Amino acid sequence: MTRVRISAGILLLLLGLSIFSGWWVDRRCSELLRRTDTVEQLYSSGDLAGAVSEAEKMQSEWESFRQKAKVTLKNNKLTDIDRICSRIVHLTNCGSEEVPAEIEEFRHLLRDLKSSETPHFNNIF
Repeated sequence: MTRVRISAGILLLLLGLSIFSGWWVDRRCSELLRRTDTVEQLYSSGDLAGAVSEAEKMQSEWESFRQKAKVTLKNNKLTDIDRICSRIVHLTNCGSEEVPAEIEEFRHLLRDLKSSETPHFNNIF
């Protein structure tokens, strides 16, 4: 009977960690998406200094998230997002016209990451 209790405890612990990590990824991706919207609004209004500042904050938030997320997520999901985030900061500094396209790709990858970590029946089986 002890083995059954220990097994049930381990399963409940894994279930709890899974639910917490899904919630955490969802929350952090939502924060990054809001920051992305701010960068896009500042860039489109012509405030390059503000856009650069927000893009650097976005990159630091992403790096903080990535350091913790690489424990629970596959690295290949994070690598593309990491590359595009650093490109956004660089292109915003240069005032490039590619910024809106890169922001849209960043947004798309974040939404994809967010939806892939949300538990749905087809994600589980």
